[in-house]
Amino acid sequence: MKTSHGVASSLLLRLDSRSPTPLHEQLFEGIRARILAGALAPGLRLPSSRQLATELEVARSTVLQALDALTAEGYLVARAGSCTRVAPELPILAGDRSREPALPAASRTSLTGERVLGRGPGASRGSRFSTAAQTPGSVARRQGASRGPRLAASVRTLKFTPVGAPRLGAAPRAFRPGVPALDLFPTALWARTVSRVHARASTGLLDGGDPSGHAPLREAIATHVSVSRGVRCSPEQVFITAGTQQAFDEVLRLALNPGDPVWVEDPGYPGVRRAVLSAGGRPVPIPVDGDGLDVGVGLTRAPRARVALVAPSHQYPLGVTLSLARRMALLQWAERTRSLIIEDDYDSVFRHRGRPLTALQGLDDAGCVVYVGTFSKSMFPGLRLGFLVVPPSLVDVFSASRAAAPAPASTLEQAALAVFLAEGHFARHLRRMRAAYRERGEALLDALNADCSGLLTPRPCDTGMQVCASLATPLSDLRVRDEAARRGVEVAALSDYFLGRRRESGLIFGFGGVRPEGMRAGTRTLAQALEAARRGRRPSR
Repeated sequence: MKTSHGVASSLLLRLDSRSPTPLHEQLFEGIRARILAGALAPGLRLPSSRQLATELEVARSTVLQALDALTAEGYLVARAGSCTRVAPELPILAGDRSREPALPAASRTSLTGERVLGRGPGASRGSRFSTAAQTPGSVARRQGASRGPRLAASVRTLKFTPVGAPRLGAAPRAFRPGVPALDLFPTALWARTVSRVHARASTGLLDGGDPSGHAPLREAIATHVSVSRGVRCSPEQVFITAGTQQAFDEVLRLALNPGDPVWVEDPGYPGVRRAVLSAGGRPVPIPVDGDGLDVGVGLTRAPRARVALVAPSHQYPLGVTLSLARRMALLQWAERTRSLIIEDDYDSVFRHRGRPLTALQGLDDAGCVVYVGTFSKSMFPGLRLGFLVVPPSLVDVFSASRAAAPAPASTLEQAALAVFLAEGHFARHLRRMRAAYRERGEALLDALNADCSGLLTPRPCDTGMQVCASLATPLSDLRVRDEAARRGVEVAALSDYFLGRRRESGLIFGFGGVRPEGMRAGTRTLAQALEAARRGRRPSR
């Protein structure tokens, strides 16, 4: 309850020590729910951690763990030596719609050209996709004639190859982005799991499997993302894919009419633009700043976009997190316009300290978000297994679109991964990788500061396995990239990730595949490339 001085004397929460959910998670969810419901008002001062620990009869460390997680996600603000308050500028909260601006119901065109009314009282959430969208043949006929030219155009638009870069599939060099710590993967354990599954394979496993995915794997994934990412779903909402790119393609081809605008992050992952162009959509670049995708700019450039494709928990390549205010604004936009949000969650499980942030899907009450995940980064790229979690209202649509399709991946490998998750091996592997990436990220930052200080400025890194660093002007990141490649070091140029006007020059470093002791060799070579680029000369032969 609140006092006249804006202080919560008590949170009126109860924790259940008998629940399998850890106490700090119960406290996190309890406070977050009260904030989102408006029971804890913006700017309200919370009781001290000691007072809360006494009131709830738990250890103070439990309270601090929950408060730290809430602060990391933007629900609370805390200053050293001061009090903790509810964030003062929270957006319109669930349960408090009175301040929401009224927009006229907008008409939209479905996949078949059918007019579909925007959300209003009694509107069906499932109308984001027409019933005809459930027929894969209609999608194929609509897109088949023009897909080839669109795909060719997307390749011409997005193709870039660093000078001196190795052929695709060659052994990675420092600092190739996107390469996980394959040296730490439990290969022997995985091999034993695969061997055991193969030895016990039933006729059903050998028969090709369910087009939606192996049922035990869908169950294991639903459990995993619910616990680790705050995703709210049942196994029926989970569909197995051959990776992130297939997930993008599948959702976009079901959701888009030719020419439909799609918000894409700028700078952002080039595969997103390829998927939008291949599906016939029109990518609309929306700038990304320190708070993530600028929703306000999106509302100006394409207020009725059909889809927004975002990486809210760990954006690539900048590594920023979508702020809570923008998360809520994005969800409210999608609900008002009946648009779809595709949440790309490729590596946010690798948060270096504290719990991973809650997925955007966990805040979605309107069925707007399709959550996309992959095991290519958390396991190994050759596995080529991913998944998407669709809103309940779209389960039938995706099931129908899969009906005539082959299984997305080997059922035997799906079964082995299901066992790997169910037996706890995957969770233990993630914990080990978080510690390893924290160590490797810190080693890279130290090496860059030691060898390249003054020429580039690394951004803070608290998640994932890459670092973005800004280059001092007037250095060209394209020239530095090429100079580094000639010397045997791989970095990506930030300029290559912009769809609109290039606003910054920088480099992307992947540290996942580089041991800590190997960082300095790479950064010393990079320093030589930086100097050569600065002077405009090439290395001697």
